[in-house]
Amino acid sequence: MKANATPELSQKWWSTNKAKTLKPTGLGKLLKDFEVAEDQMDWDKALKALAGVKKKIPSVIKACNETLHKDTLAALKKYAKVIEAKEADLTARKQEAADRAVAASAPKQKVGKQVVIWQQDVGALALKAYKPNFLDAMHGVEFKLKLNDDILDVLVAEKDLVTPQQMVDDCNERSDALIAKLVALMRKIEAAADKEADSIKRQKIYALFELQTRAELKKAKSDFAEIPQKRWSAYIKRKQQFRDYQIKTGVELTTGVLSVAGGALGVAGAAATGGASLALGIVGLVRGVTALASKIKDIAISANTVEKTLESDLETLKARYHTAVGAAQNMQGVSEVSASVLKGILGEDTPFLATLPKCDRNFALLQNKVAGLEVGGRDLSGQIDKGLKACAKLEQVLKASSGAETRKQFDTLRKGRAALDKALDACSDMMSDATRVSRNAPKLEQLLMALKGTNPKYADIFEKAFPVVVNLALTGTNAADGFKGAESALEHANTSLSLFNDLLGEIEKQVDA
Repeated sequence: MKANATPELSQKWWSTNKAKTLKPTGLGKLLKDFEVAEDQMDWDKALKALAGVKKKIPSVIKACNETLHKDTLAALKKYAKVIEAKEADLTARKQEAADRAVAASAPKQKVGKQVVIWQQDVGALALKAYKPNFLDAMHGVEFKLKLNDDILDVLVAEKDLVTPQQMVDDCNERSDALIAKLVALMRKIEAAADKEADSIKRQKIYALFELQTRAELKKAKSDFAEIPQKRWSAYIKRKQQFRDYQIKTGVELTTGVLSVAGGALGVAGAAATGGASLALGIVGLVRGVTALASKIKDIAISANTVEKTLESDLETLKARYHTAVGAAQNMQGVSEVSASVLKGILGEDTPFLATLPKCDRNFALLQNKVAGLEVGGRDLSGQIDKGLKACAKLEQVLKASSGAETRKQFDTLRKGRAALDKALDACSDMMSDATRVSRNAPKLEQLLMALKGTNPKYADIFEKAFPVVVNLALTGTNAADGFKGAESALEHANTSLSLFNDLLGEIEKQVDA
């Protein structure tokens, strides 16, 4: 053993560095027990094992020969301070775990209002996939899945946006299956009707399409209703503190209008007086949407700036580590460098010491920004949904009228509604980016905590975990574009507002005429 060596709480260190002439003492086994307990993050077990090491040291010192085992004795006498520091570290970690457990306990549930977490115009998508010769339109055949917002609040607070995304993915999967069935039905009805020369018989076949479509929609409604409960059940297997929470699901189905050849409904004509008040309400709603979208865009820009700064600082830490490895290899003349030597070098490296707390601060700041995007995105989706509902009401008013002016108004309404739909899609994209960053953040947090530990395993951190973790946590979004959906949502919202202002002017002009 080298003179003045600092002892480590490691069986390998003890086996390698103790005097070869020292008889077996049992200290190595106790050190191994401690290492296993610490790796398992069983703080009580680790503290107990450490106490065993502490108790064993005096007897090992007594077994040493002052002349033959001089350096081993000197190192053994330093164990007291090493053990004391480790006890303090383990006690702090134990308390942190206890604090997290307390924080994880769920408060009493207050069931909140239902919010839309997914919606889709199935009719429009079915006709996009296939347009049969007998079907003129499938207006407003739309599903909306609702969930009590306190459940979403729990998932956001627990930094789990995977579960709600899975609900949406399940809905999209079942919707795709439903659309495939509708397309198959269209083809079947079309083929059957085309064989009939009698127009009355053809109309009867067309009527079967509507009847069977209603049946498929009714069945699909039940299927959609089951999705949130299944995903929530899977979630509480991991988070038992929320096992008593109740999930309230609602599925809203708008059956819309199926217009077949020979029985198509007339498109809307002259606006009723009530259309002006509805249009005015839509303008007010969309103004609110644009104001909220503008705030979210500002948060997204700030989040992207923080993300880039954090990425740069993490690269600085990695660069300083590699510099320290090179210095240690030159100093010792070996290829493998011990963690204790590296800690000694990095513990005096000003760039490393200054950058690590900066990373902590920017990591926390990024989490706050992402949480703001998640909450803001939910609010924005809700506001857009209100605007789309108002559009549906105005559409029904316009459909009850006839005339060239109303056809023009209907076209403006359609364009404004399409712009709102695009704003909703962009908001969803932005929230997906935020979800990916939020989902992978705990891995980065563990990495930063490991760097601040008593004996960081630098090689494992920087050579193995670092490349994967940083890539997952910070490049979940496109590095060049950031949370680009936020900017796109604002652009589409502004387009929609302009169109609805035009629509309001058109309707008011007709009412005053």
